[in-house]
Amino acid sequence: MDTPDSRRLHALDAVRGFALLLGVGFHAALSFMPGWPPGLWAMVDNSPSAFLGDAAFVAHSFRMTLFFFIAGFFARLLLQRLGTAGFCRNRLMRIAVPMLVAWPVLYPLISAAWMAGLAKAFGGQLPPMPELPRVAGAFPLAHLWFLYQLLQLYAVALLVRAAVAGIDRGQKLRSAIDALVVGALRFPLAAFVLAIPVALALMALPGWFYWSGIPAPDQTLVPQPAPLVGYGVAFGFGWLVHRSRDALALIARTWLPNLSLGGLAAGWMLLGLRVSPMAPPEFPANPFALVDGATLTKSGFAFMHGVAAWGLSLGITGAALRFLSGYSPVRRYLADASYWVYLAHLPLVAALQVWVGHWPLSWGIKFPLILAVSLAVLFASYHWLVRPTVIGQLLNGRRYPRGGGAPLPPSTPSPAPWPTRGGRVDGPPVAELRGVTRTFAGVTALDRIDLQLRAGELLAMLGPNGAGKSTAIALWLGLIEADAGDAVLLGGPPRESVRRQGLGAMLQDVELPRELSPRDLVRLASSYYADPLPVEETLRRAGIADFAARPYGKLSGGQKRLVQFAVAICGQPRVLFLDEPTVGLDIQARQALWASIRGLLAAGCSVVLTTHYLEEAEALADRVAVIARGRLVASGSVDEMRALVARRRISCESRLTAAQVGGWPGVLDARSESDRLHLTASDAEAVVRRLLAEDPTLAGLEVRQAGLNEAFDALTREAA
Repeated sequence: MDTPDSRRLHALDAVRGFALLLGVGFHAALSFMPGWPPGLWAMVDNSPSAFLGDAAFVAHSFRMTLFFFIAGFFARLLLQRLGTAGFCRNRLMRIAVPMLVAWPVLYPLISAAWMAGLAKAFGGQLPPMPELPRVAGAFPLAHLWFLYQLLQLYAVALLVRAAVAGIDRGQKLRSAIDALVVGALRFPLAAFVLAIPVALALMALPGWFYWSGIPAPDQTLVPQPAPLVGYGVAFGFGWLVHRSRDALALIARTWLPNLSLGGLAAGWMLLGLRVSPMAPPEFPANPFALVDGATLTKSGFAFMHGVAAWGLSLGITGAALRFLSGYSPVRRYLADASYWVYLAHLPLVAALQVWVGHWPLSWGIKFPLILAVSLAVLFASYHWLVRPTVIGQLLNGRRYPRGGGAPLPPSTPSPAPWPTRGGRVDGPPVAELRGVTRTFAGVTALDRIDLQLRAGELLAMLGPNGAGKSTAIALWLGLIEADAGDAVLLGGPPRESVRRQGLGAMLQDVELPRELSPRDLVRLASSYYADPLPVEETLRRAGIADFAARPYGKLSGGQKRLVQFAVAICGQPRVLFLDEPTVGLDIQARQALWASIRGLLAAGCSVVLTTHYLEEAEALADRVAVIARGRLVASGSVDEMRALVARRRISCESRLTAAQVGGWPGVLDARSESDRLHLTASDAEAVVRRLLAEDPTLAGLEVRQAGLNEAFDALTREAA
């Protein structure tokens, strides 16, 4: 699935593909299970393997939990991109349609493989078929049950989201849940907490075969409580992880403890299966005792299954975020192909298992052969019959030209989003100008300019009037198009409506309906966003609650600017453009607005700020870009900008005048103010020595580094 960022989340794509491809290996191993009776699987091979049995058990304990966890993350991401209606259309096309089209083709092939396997197991004749218990809504979904389960979870998620939005208008409940998610991931406790509902659902099953884990709901259309809870918890947690800006980084940071925990729990279960492979009728007091003579209890095994599933799922996801976050053409191809491979694999794998089942060869030869032939056929069919056709469009949201490649990767692989100092986040740019040129009536406003804005940072764009700052913002907002180069916002062209869901803008020349109140204006603007702030919270953050009921037309200029700021932030933007935001504000209002901007940055919002108040940029900016005559003159931190122009400010009480000192070598500027002399010098040490030599009465000497103001003046003068 695509993300709204400029790059796909390569690590999570890789995890999703891994979970699906692992299912192929799992099913390929089932014919080699020791002690399975004929008919339980398509074939019982004459060379069973305890090793494959253990490997299949561990894979089965977490692979679908992992899949539904990633599915929940991407579901919320997609909902934010497309809105509810677009999300429903997308899921119907990408999930429901493939399920409805694939089942009539695949199920007869699967049944044929099963019948052939049974006939082979019983000497060429099919045994009498036992009468199966009647199940409400009985329908053989086979391995396509996961698509049906996804559709159920999408519906539940939308209903719960609507209910929570109606109940939790102040977002206190959601904020508390977000805090719990982050807290559980930080310590880490998530695997233990998430194991509890899984264990309770499994313990409620009247007859539970330990090895099966969460039973697959593959025989009925009626939602089943155990998988609905077990996989619903995974889906819901993935949804909540997407809500939290810190969760992915915490999962990446704790990958090794989680993976170790999951491995230990899986090992505990394997040991337990040696003692008691089925649920006992009575449970002893100690559910975790595995000493000689002890019996593994249903409750203990159920809880450990949850810990193993979540420890391994979080550990694998974290490791991928830590080590596989960059672009890889191989991983990208495998991730795209995995959906088709999993959909189509079962009849082919089962047929190969039946074919080799009675060969006088070891499982160490037959299992790799089944896996290799299956994957070769499946990937070949994907490459030639799916990827460049309408099937690829349906499954992956795009088709690739036959003989052509995927879109080129980013020139620099994208790192995982790690928290850095001050809560800022390093990662892919959320907005870019790439070699952009823009002219108006023959006048070049921007000349091959490159700019990047990263998550959680404030980029201050400085420059004289007419430098090109407003043109850059207009390109990012999609108000104009570049003559050359690309403007990118949240992963795509700024004019796409899905990008605009993630931005807010406060421009210089704004006309809002004069007769509406600030509260009405904020409420109207909020209606355009999928997940806006509560109206009263927006009014509070913008500092306009005291006059929120007055008509906009009767407000002062400074009050109007604050209302415009409220409209800009009401949608909880990921990227916020502020064009001269504090013009017309008094000192107190300006300080309050600065505090609001800092709060947005701390929450992960990215801000582009243009201002003529250089102390504003100095107080707020992570990076400064100086633009003059349409060109990027310099870019860096405030300290780096100062360092580019090694100036010093000298102030002293002296009988020398500015006119006398202004011509000295190393003096760039000189002025007198009251009884003090103020100098800007490129060689402060030499100037101070000469001052002391020529005026023995000199007093009150101060030397300090030049501020951003002096650096800006020097850089723009040099550009001119």
